[in-house]
Amino acid sequence: MRGIQIPFATISSASADLCDPENDLVNYFVEIDTQPIENVVSQVFSGLGPKAYGGSLFLSRILKVKQGFVSDRILAQRLKQVSTYRSICGFSEGRVPAHNTYHTFRNKLGVDGYVKIHAGFVRVAQALNLLDPDLPMLPKNRRKGLILIGDSTTIRAYCSTTGKKQPDGTWLFNDPSVSFGRPHHRDKFPVGHKAHSLMTISGLPMVSLLSARGEPDQDYLFPLLDEYRQRFPDITAAYIILDKGYDSEKIHQKLFESYEIIPVIIRKKLTYPKGFDNDGIPLCTWGHRMTKIVIDYRRRRTQYACRRACEKSEQLSLDCPYRKDPSLNGQIRYTKFADGYRKYGPVTQNSIIYK
Repeated sequence: MRGIQIPFATISSASADLCDPENDLVNYFVEIDTQPIENVVSQVFSGLGPKAYGGSLFLSRILKVKQGFVSDRILAQRLKQVSTYRSICGFSEGRVPAHNTYHTFRNKLGVDGYVKIHAGFVRVAQALNLLDPDLPMLPKNRRKGLILIGDSTTIRAYCSTTGKKQPDGTWLFNDPSVSFGRPHHRDKFPVGHKAHSLMTISGLPMVSLLSARGEPDQDYLFPLLDEYRQRFPDITAAYIILDKGYDSEKIHQKLFESYEIIPVIIRKKLTYPKGFDNDGIPLCTWGHRMTKIVIDYRRRRTQYACRRACEKSEQLSLDCPYRKDPSLNGQIRYTKFADGYRKYGPVTQNSIIYK
């Protein structure tokens, strides 16, 4: 008796992936709020063509980055082959774009389109209180506003890294926007770009600018802040955390005077003159550490008081005239911002925000 073969429909491999609660890639795309994407894409495209794919084109661009596909051709090929990729990006009925569709998509969307989509995601995060979360380790009496972090990261060049040295000593590559930079532990051959970014203390990126790899990080701090103000004029920044490469008096002063942002620089301890302890706290006449009373932002100074610390000391200062002072503060001293923002500014090494 001959066997009878009954054809069954092929079960999609995407079903198992979509039902797997431990599939990190699927979980990542499920959590994406596509409304900011749809709002911008619907304004850019009209008529036929890429509009038919809607926000799926942008989601597949995210997939390209997540999975490390180096070209649009490879992305289009993987979308055809893997049903899970099509499902998480929202491509229905097996329809996927050709690789040249992404070129049209990028040109029509433009840099402004990407900026608007990112700003939409930031607004969603703001509504969820993710930009300035209530972290227990932060001081409660700090200034109102975001705590930003400024940093730069290198981007390796994918063009040919064999350049031609010019008569003036510079190097010319196939991609004129790349350049040599300082050696980095991540790359053996330091050719490429550099991304300068501002992010929140919770790790959410706010603004990024791209430069050649040889450009100094300090040159992009204030352009980043200008771009931040332009994109989010209603989201105030109070502090910015920077590394020691930004530790200069000019940067400290301009951040506070022009942007009303207090810099927090990660650096080694500073050396203070006579009359201060190692943390930059003033000492009273008898050498006792004083207490910070208030930061006067309007007068650009910080007030300190002895609070009669000598009375709590084992060795009394018998001749101290402030022991009989009716004020509880006793001796008063001021440090002025103008004497040096690095040492006497609104935030110093002993401030709670540093710790």
